[in-house]
Amino acid sequence: MKRRAILLAAVAVWCAAVALTWVAATRRAARQTESMLDYAMLDLDATLNGSIDTMLMHIGRSIVEELGAPGPYPEERMKLVAEQRDIDEVNVISREGVVVASSDRAQVGFPMAERKESAPFLVLTNGVRTAFSNPFRFSTHDTTVRRKYVGVAFPGGDGFVQIAVREPRVTAMFPAIMGFIFDGWLLGEKGFFLCADLGDGHLISNPARHRDEARFLAETGYDPAAPGVVEDAKTTFRATLFGAVHDCRAVVFCGHRIVAALPPAEYYGVRTLFTAVMGSLLAAVLGLFVALLWRIGSDAARIRAFYADKAAKQAAELELGRTIQSAALPSDFPDEPSFRLAASMRPAREVGGDFYDFFPLGETHRAFLVADVSGKGVTGALYMMNAKTLIRDQLQDDPARDPAAALSRANAELCRNNPAEMFVTAWVGVLDLRTGLLAFANAGHNPPLLLRAGEAPRWIREKSGCPLACFDGVAYRLRSLELSPGDSLLLYTDGVTEAMDPSGALFGEERLAATLADAMGGGTAPAGAAAPVDLAPPAAPAAGPVALDAAVRAAVAAFAAGAPQADDLTILAVQYRGAGAGESLRREFPCGKASLRAASDFLEEALDGAGCPTRPKMQLLMALDEITTNVVLYSGATAFAVDVRLGKAPRGAWVEVSDDGRAFDPLSLPPPDTTLPPERRKAGGLGVHLVRKTMDEVSYRRVLGHNVVSFRKDFA
Repeated sequence: MKRRAILLAAVAVWCAAVALTWVAATRRAARQTESMLDYAMLDLDATLNGSIDTMLMHIGRSIVEELGAPGPYPEERMKLVAEQRDIDEVNVISREGVVVASSDRAQVGFPMAERKESAPFLVLTNGVRTAFSNPFRFSTHDTTVRRKYVGVAFPGGDGFVQIAVREPRVTAMFPAIMGFIFDGWLLGEKGFFLCADLGDGHLISNPARHRDEARFLAETGYDPAAPGVVEDAKTTFRATLFGAVHDCRAVVFCGHRIVAALPPAEYYGVRTLFTAVMGSLLAAVLGLFVALLWRIGSDAARIRAFYADKAAKQAAELELGRTIQSAALPSDFPDEPSFRLAASMRPAREVGGDFYDFFPLGETHRAFLVADVSGKGVTGALYMMNAKTLIRDQLQDDPARDPAAALSRANAELCRNNPAEMFVTAWVGVLDLRTGLLAFANAGHNPPLLLRAGEAPRWIREKSGCPLACFDGVAYRLRSLELSPGDSLLLYTDGVTEAMDPSGALFGEERLAATLADAMGGGTAPAGAAAPVDLAPPAAPAAGPVALDAAVRAAVAAFAAGAPQADDLTILAVQYRGAGAGESLRREFPCGKASLRAASDFLEEALDGAGCPTRPKMQLLMALDEITTNVVLYSGATAFAVDVRLGKAPRGAWVEVSDDGRAFDPLSLPPPDTTLPPERRKAGGLGVHLVRKTMDEVSYRRVLGHNVVSFRKDFA
């Protein structure tokens, strides 16, 4: 049954291929016919105009030789010159471009430069150009009949002679000029030209093989009024000439109708032979292919088993590589009073070598890094493990906590044992939590971005060293950067900036910076707010590193629009919160009335743990209840989160409520008129008014599709 299906499929393929070959050969013949007729009409135009120009230039040269030099010759002499040479007009123009003699008295004194039709002839005064012509046109003094003008320069460009011939005169000359050309002019192997007088249709040119069959154009079978006939030299039409169909182009020129005719057999005749040859070859190929398929079919079970086993091994190897890569990446992200970090790694189709790491260096320093190994698969994953371990060990064993020295020592170890000839790019930073001083070194990695409140994202583009494992003995340079409380840093691999959309365009650095700028929108304190240093709102939106990581991943995914990912996508974001930032707490709640009490209990427990006095505690709980009640009852949100930051110096609390509901700024409500009795006041706005009055600072911002209301209260 399978063999019969294969045979039927082969026959169907053969029929389809022969049909396609026939169609392709037909189109090719049509293109060749069009190309030949295009060339014929262009050649015809060049030959006709060239022949007329040659004849007229010969006449012009004879006049130049007779006159010798430009001068104010009498009108009678100029008329005699024109009459002797059977032309309609002759002008003599000086080097200055002025007509000094003419067979037409009205032309004397005319400056050639004044009209766009005559100005081009002034090129004949440059001493280089000796002849010039332009197409048939109407003259300024005779708009009834077109004329052709030709100019011939006097020696050295000392003026020139311009002659003109009216179109009827050229029409009369045409048979003598062109008859002998058409007689020997072939179009391809079997094509020909017909040239006939436009008035009586008398043929002045007729192909030799049909010479005795027609004396007039109508006798050839050509009918200019037939449907489809367009005499514009550009349109191909079919006409029956001498009893046979021809592909034709036609044009009217100088009182004559010219037809270029090409029999279809010129190119279409090859079509049948070509299709027969291709059909025979295809039949032979398909026969061999069917025989091969039958042979493969007999061994199908063995082949399927072989490839299934191979695929299983490849899948197992890829899974092992992913397991190694995932196991090497820490997932317990720090959320300390002074330091927050979030990271993610999305592997590509093939296991890559991206990795990130972070770890404490004593109580006062935190190390973090992002790196990219050049290899793929299990080999790349194992090399990534080795590089990650080396960098961590070198930093942890270094009392100076110098990332540059650690990279130099790790590079020496990697160069010593690198049979796969891989390399690693890495950016390593060590942050002093006491001062905000960030020491860092770069081994050929992408520059990170610094995110600071009130400023656009800034690239940290200090000169980089070469990637690890490229050259032994490299000494990496230590650099430093001072972070302020609230500053964030975003590290990433080239899988972010080199992510591609379906058209092949890159995500790029500019789009990354714009994404982060959008994510920071509204992240600074309101103008005029005097928040303590430890309670300053974050420079990045909402939860800081987590939100930055999510924003970049979402932007890349939207840009890629489903296009396959070519490289791992790794992101690491850190935020320095200052040495006296105190404790930070966060909890998320489903959007429901039961969550109002749970959120209030969460805040009360946090405030009690911080020793908050009763009065500010009650004011903070009242503010939270007002904001969360509005979220639950009116926002349409599915959930909300409460972030509490407890400051030490000075003592106080900063609370943020964020929800995914409809965009709404409660602070935009006008304050109620408290001078009116309650029954005359408009409903709403009183709770928000009390929040404004009791809190030291209140702000609203819309970030990444979330409403974020922040309020601060000092305990003093």
